[in-house]
Amino acid sequence: MHSSLRFALALAAVCQLPMALAAAPANTPAPDTAQAALEAEWQTYITRSQELRKLDQQQLRKEMKRRGLKEPLLPAYTKEFGFETEQPLEWFTSTEGKAIMEAILSLQTPTGGWSKRTDMTKKRKPGMAFGNEKNYIPTFDNDATSKQLTLLAKAYTATGDKAYQDAFARGLTLIFNAQYPNGGWPQNYPLVGGYHNYITYNDSLMVNLMFLLRDVANGEGNYTFVSKEQRALAQRSLDKAIQCALNTQVLINGQPTVWGAQHDPITLMPAQARAYEMASLTSAESVWMVEFFMGLENPSADVINAVHGAAAWYEATKITGKTWVRGEAELKDDTNAPALWSRFYELGTNKPIFGDRDGSVHYEIGKVSKERREGYAWYTTSPAKVLKHYAKWAKKYPRA
Repeated sequence: MHSSLRFALALAAVCQLPMALAAAPANTPAPDTAQAALEAEWQTYITRSQELRKLDQQQLRKEMKRRGLKEPLLPAYTKEFGFETEQPLEWFTSTEGKAIMEAILSLQTPTGGWSKRTDMTKKRKPGMAFGNEKNYIPTFDNDATSKQLTLLAKAYTATGDKAYQDAFARGLTLIFNAQYPNGGWPQNYPLVGGYHNYITYNDSLMVNLMFLLRDVANGEGNYTFVSKEQRALAQRSLDKAIQCALNTQVLINGQPTVWGAQHDPITLMPAQARAYEMASLTSAESVWMVEFFMGLENPSADVINAVHGAAAWYEATKITGKTWVRGEAELKDDTNAPALWSRFYELGTNKPIFGDRDGSVHYEIGKVSKERREGYAWYTTSPAKVLKHYAKWAKKYPRA
């Protein structure tokens, strides 16, 4: 079997992803040096992920054995993290702040990350899982890991406690380890399979990590303690992420548009996540990426072109004179309503599309079940803010 085909099969099996590399005939010439190097890099990535997952599992099993537990204890569930995360520096020296930061330290996985939907005001006990949701231990979803690292940086700045610095270093290393060879990040790492392995823009996951890396690389504010080596690694990781974002921006008729909520890490094309989250262009998730690009100092020509392309797409797809209330089966006329965008747009046609739990796709919101109309944000006004920012930005960086 040709080595490229073996690599594709291995990646598809281990990552539980579609086999995106072409199946080459048996008599196809051996891959060139660049291809061989890429395959080796991906294989190293997969092997490391497997080893780190074992590390997380082994520690928990050892604790359970010592306590005679057949099933791990579960930490308390909470929608966010159980406390207000935007805190001033003095909070970290308070009794409450110290207790919560101690709990956060206890909930860091052996691999260096944190979970979502987990109450982080209570210290983890031996034999207790590191998170409430099995498939999200650890994760970058819903601000997890990036938020904890931000807090640790502030805690170290406020207290000088080396435990915070060490935990920060472990978490930063996890981000480096989790980054795909092409620069993107999966939703969860170590990998767990399925759509969790896709490069994820949903819930600002990619952008959260990119903002964090930008701040670490700059080494300013609460990140002055970061070593020169860590700063260099952060800059390298950020550069790869920016290139990945450029490479995943969808081209329609040769023109850059926006992004999907998640992208296949091999084909780089938008991919489906849950049944009602179709492979599509997404207006809401792309807002954060455009904002990040507009915030870059000395943006490259490619970044400038990407922003202009996204803004043009937003202008072409906006809905005016209409409003939508969650749960309703149709848009209502309102001449005073702000511009509106559908959350998802069909690839190639730019038609708004809507999904349901049975996997069906519709062109009208009224054909979606009542449960999904009430339980999902199918329209957004957030791109209007981007376009307002863009109007000023474009004067400084006109289209070439």
